[in-house]
Amino acid sequence: MSTQPTVAISRVPDIDSAQSIEQAVREAVSLACDFESICKGKSVVLKPNVYCPSPAPTTTDPRVIAALIKLAKEAGARKVTVAEGRSISTALYRKGGSTKACFEAVGMDRAAIENGADIVYLEDDEFIDVSNPEALVLKTARVPRTIYEAEVLINVPVLKNHSLTLTTLGIKNLHGTLSDKDKLFGHDYHHIPQKLVDILRYHKPALTVIDGVRGQEGDHADMGRTVETKVIIAGTDTVAVDAITEAVMGLENLEVDTTRLAHEQELGVGDRNLINIVGANLDSVAQHFARPDIEISEERFPGLRVMAGEYCLGCSYYIRRGIDKLVDEGVLDPNDKLTLVFGKNPKVDPDIEGRVIILGDCAMQSEQVKELRNRLWLTGRLRFIWCCPPMEFRMRALELSGD
Repeated sequence: MSTQPTVAISRVPDIDSAQSIEQAVREAVSLACDFESICKGKSVVLKPNVYCPSPAPTTTDPRVIAALIKLAKEAGARKVTVAEGRSISTALYRKGGSTKACFEAVGMDRAAIENGADIVYLEDDEFIDVSNPEALVLKTARVPRTIYEAEVLINVPVLKNHSLTLTTLGIKNLHGTLSDKDKLFGHDYHHIPQKLVDILRYHKPALTVIDGVRGQEGDHADMGRTVETKVIIAGTDTVAVDAITEAVMGLENLEVDTTRLAHEQELGVGDRNLINIVGANLDSVAQHFARPDIEISEERFPGLRVMAGEYCLGCSYYIRRGIDKLVDEGVLDPNDKLTLVFGKNPKVDPDIEGRVIILGDCAMQSEQVKELRNRLWLTGRLRFIWCCPPMEFRMRALELSGD
């Protein structure tokens, strides 16, 4: 990391204007790099974040992608492709679980087609087996041929929080370039930061452009709140772009695990003191994003009984998101409490009555839970979810909590 990377920030004066957004994208890209030298005569692949069928800012704003397609063509790109793969949760639990359906729902298909780009839905692509001995978690992986063979990969995430990884920016957006099996592998609090950093060993974007037209604070999914950040942030070093974007969000230097790990492993520059910022002044666009809310307590949710042992952020995130669904549907009742059992070695009452759900590998494998589990089974009340973390509860909470 001998050279100081440059990260450009441009303002979006009018977030309702496609022309204003395009101008901001042009400015950020031109300040960040020599775009023509990157794209001319080459096949360019744009990788947005469209993991689900929700509109921006949950997913990448199609107007940002439209602007980048135009820029790439003007720079002499031989071919431009928009490529993305939906999340596992979307595939299994959301209506219209394909990337194609997600593109149609948010208008990403129109942004691509109307501006002359091809589309590849990555779950339908051919996959290539890759390996890297320097990877610490993701030592082998299967990646889509479109991404593997891209001469120029442009990474286009959204500016937002994530309850499991604190942010979901350039590094995390590359998670969508893995096979479904690899998306599930290591998707827990203890492994996911390093797993995401390992993806940079398989393919490094030539340019990362953060869609900050509107950001999202608090959480990355349905529970997040929109913030009018009105910025586009771009640079050729994905780690540096994440670092500066984290500053815009009001986070501390090297606070985010993925940025810190990538910096320490020399996969990019994550220390914002070593990054050259051009364009808009950082202090003038910085905001303090609300942190993800993942509290789980009986005081917060009166209709809940919590029997928890030692548990990590993975359980906090997925269980809390499931609880949020129950609250939205009015299912929690202080007079008919729902008991959630999770974590390592929780203290449990095997004779507890009413609705009980056992969540996660740690709880299911704990000696203290076996007697309760057997009694629930014998009385026809056994409801549980294996896996670490118990992500299925986030999507099936309502079904599992029923009588």
